[in-house]
Amino acid sequence: MFKAKTITFNSETYMLGQKYKPPGFTRMATVTNIVDNRNTFSHNEGGFEVRFDSGDFLRIYSNDVVIHWEQTGGEKG
Repeated sequence: MFKAKTITFNSETYMLGQKYKPPGFTRMATVTNIVDNRNTFSHNEGGFEVRFDSGDFLRIYSNDVVIHWEQTGGEKG
């Protein structure tokens, strides 16, 4: 199984555990999770969510992103 460690889009990179102030946010927040929701949105638009400790999230409706994955659990090979 794999978990997203970083996501880059529009020349901005968000990494798990790091603090950011994304566009539209009023204060800094720490990234707690990066979720691949491409199969849940209608019309095949694709999408990702960057979730923050503040309870806010940044939704990305694009497949033009770069994701760095890390393996979690199981055997690494």
